Amino acid sequence: MTVFADLYVSYPIDSMFTYAVPGGLEVRPGMRVRVNFSGRPATGYVVEVHDRKPSGYEVKEIGDVIDSETIFDERLVSLARYVAASYLATPGEVLSMALPSGSSPSDRHRKMAPPEPVSFSLNDEQGRVYREIIEEGGDTGAHLLFGVTGSGKTEVYIELAREMIRRKKSVIYLVPEISLSSQIFKRLYSVFGDQLILYHSHLTANQRLYNWQRFYRGDSLVAVGTRSSVFLQCPDLGLIVIDEEHDGSYKEHSTPRYNARRIAFYRAKEEKAKLVLGSATPSVESLFTAERGIMKLHRLTGRYGGALLPEIEIVRINPGKKDGMLSSRLRLLTRKEVDRGRQAVFLLNRRGFSPLLLCNSCGTSAQCPHCNISLSFHRGDVLLCHYCGFRKAAPASCENCGSEDLSRVGSGTQRVEDMIDEVFHTMRVFRLDQDSSRKKGAVNDLIEKMNSGEIDILLGTQMVAKGFDFPNVTVVGVLLADIGMHLPDFRAAERIFSLLMQVAGRSGRGTEPGRVIIQTVNDSNELFTYLKTQDYYGFYRWEREMRKMLGYPPFMRMARVLARGKNEERVVRAMEEFKDSLVKVIAEHGWNIQLLGPSSAPFSRIGGNFRHHILLKSNDAGSMRNAIDHSRKEHAFRDVYLEIDIDPYDLL
Repeated sequence: MTVFADLYVSYPIDSMFTYAVPGGLEVRPGMRVRVNFSGRPATGYVVEVHDRKPSGYEVKEIGDVIDSETIFDERLVSLARYVAASYLATPGEVLSMALPSGSSPSDRHRKMAPPEPVSFSLNDEQGRVYREIIEEGGDTGAHLLFGVTGSGKTEVYIELAREMIRRKKSVIYLVPEISLSSQIFKRLYSVFGDQLILYHSHLTANQRLYNWQRFYRGDSLVAVGTRSSVFLQCPDLGLIVIDEEHDGSYKEHSTPRYNARRIAFYRAKEEKAKLVLGSATPSVESLFTAERGIMKLHRLTGRYGGALLPEIEIVRINPGKKDGMLSSRLRLLTRKEVDRGRQAVFLLNRRGFSPLLLCNSCGTSAQCPHCNISLSFHRGDVLLCHYCGFRKAAPASCENCGSEDLSRVGSGTQRVEDMIDEVFHTMRVFRLDQDSSRKKGAVNDLIEKMNSGEIDILLGTQMVAKGFDFPNVTVVGVLLADIGMHLPDFRAAERIFSLLMQVAGRSGRGTEPGRVIIQTVNDSNELFTYLKTQDYYGFYRWEREMRKMLGYPPFMRMARVLARGKNEERVVRAMEEFKDSLVKVIAEHGWNIQLLGPSSAPFSRIGGNFRHHILLKSNDAGSMRNAIDHSRKEHAFRDVYLEIDIDPYDLL
């Protein structure tokens, strides 16, 4: 009797395909196989094995099996279908992204030294939160842990994980950065030993598969990793932790463009597990969800061990002047603290952004009258809105105060690093950014040198704000807070406030009090009112009302369709035709969907590709998905690639 297998393939095709299983080959649901698909080699994900021969076409045979045992079951297939439907992808694309790509891993793996047990006890506030989470909703329920920097959220997570292991349940612990996963792994290994696995893209394909299988079989009960770890399978899921839940790293930027937070919500509900999201600066969407009662909100208001929150100073600078990027206040405080044997952290926020025109007198930049988004400075002295396409000539003087002292901000930050070396030439400076952190052992080297006092100033990009705990740091300097504040993105204020709060939290985590110097062109920005008092909840209420007034998430859902290609004329025409199609299908169905654009994307050209986009806003995510899906199936654009992003995290 001939046996057949129904499987998904790793191509953007919705349907399953049936292949014959050759004699002598054992194929079971939950295995990966090699197949010939349209003349090309492909990976197949077996969903069902049966004896029903398809009619009407010749059935190809499976070439070979990749796995000697099953590595997924119907739960992952169901999850893949949910993700595909939510983000306009296909189940095969989701399975290809979710599953590790290695094959036939050996049983040998790197032996680690036995863990050195560490003991700690929860304080009263932590103990109360732990009991609330454990007792709320039985085995299920979603929780938001809103705790100030240094309040000991990790200790609460560890105790929750311990309880799940006592119940013979598995735990997925998500962190935003690979560097953090290595750091937290060491800490958790001291508690859980070989019960723990690590899962991220810096492991080899076979290491990832080996760890996937250990967790899938239940040989390890705790998994620490980055966003793709949300797909890890296990016998009985008890808890998902999303640390630094506000972080944009939980959003995938290639198909399928999923958000790990949304996937975690779905899994926790489907598999009857607890979900805990934690942050000192929760996302606006998460706090709003908690306010509506969909999540239970828990607060940690004091630092663990009695340490005090740092004092924050806002210092105005003029970046257009020589050495204007390093204020005398920051220089003085840094020298004083380093001379005392303490350490400093400098944040150089170099996150990519469109150049803008800033007034050096009052610190304001021009805003789009329709979208409340900063206008970007373009060639030909033009200011442009990257949401709706509004444009106007760049003014010769500030429209707020009349000053002619205007600076084009957005380039030249490299000189800041040279300035730091020149001003603090006797001090030991260590640079940490995305590039340097990819070097093997770089993060561990940083941690060891910071803890041993071999570094005086840690200069870094956004990575230095994410979870590092160095008790000897007493000074934090933000070199230019305005970078990122005027991004052409409705989340710009939330992201920069969160970043500044997080990096401020690196100061004063030990016995010594901390100081934070935040340098800015515009010290009258209302955002600094909340930052000085470290009132994140106050900022949230202010930002929430702004979003409500303008119809941005969490009050409406958004989607983005971006076209890119080598020929700008074709890209522009593709977007215009796509919008015409959207307008037609929206009118036919009577859907309440607002369209913005098309306009050039903030980064209008990347890698030789021109980029233009359309934004959609609606209270009904389903109608947005249907409208986009209908329109993309109507068109086949020559030499133009479409990127579809449901609930985009940024719009750059």
